[in-house]
Amino acid sequence: MNCEKAIDRYLSLDKGEWVPPAVTFHLIFCPVCRTLVRKLAEAERLAARPLAVRPAPKVAVADPVLAAALERLAASGLVYPEVKPDDRHVSLARWLVAGFALAIGFTAVPFSFIGDWSSSTFGLAYSVPFYLLCGLAVTAYCGMFIGTNIDFFVKKLGLTPSA
Repeated sequence: MNCEKAIDRYLSLDKGEWVPPAVTFHLIFCPVCRTLVRKLAEAERLAARPLAVRPAPKVAVADPVLAAALERLAASGLVYPEVKPDDRHVSLARWLVAGFALAIGFTAVPFSFIGDWSSSTFGLAYSVPFYLLCGLAVTAYCGMFIGTNIDFFVKKLGLTPSA
C-alpha cells in the first residue's frame, strides 16, 4: 500500500473507529505517514480542548461621549450580563434519590392495596406486565443516567479514543 492510499484510508475513518490492519502495517513501517498521523492526532486533541473563557477587563473609555453612551446603555439594561464561569460539578444525589424511590416503589407496590387488588383480580396475569414495567423503568433510568453523565464516565474510565 502506498502512502497516499494509506493516509486516505486513515482520514476516511470515523473518530474512535479501529484502524484497518493494512493501514496499521503501513504506519508501522513508514515513518513519514506515522509522523503525519501523530501530528493529526495531536492537532485533533488540541482542537478538542475546551477554550478558557476570560472576562474582558473593564477599560476606562477616554472619550466622554462614548462613556456617557455606555452608561446610558447600562442604565437602560441593554447590555449583556457579566458572564461568570460555570464551576458546577455533576451531583449524583438527585440520581441516587430517584433510584432509591424507584426501587422502593417497585418493592412496595406488590404489598400495597394496589398490589393485593391487582393480584386478586388478575391473578398471575398481573405479575408478567408488572415485572416487565419494572425492567423497562430500570433500563430507562440507567440509560438516562449514563446518557446525561457520559462525560463523567468517559473521563473516569479513560475511554477516550486514541489514534
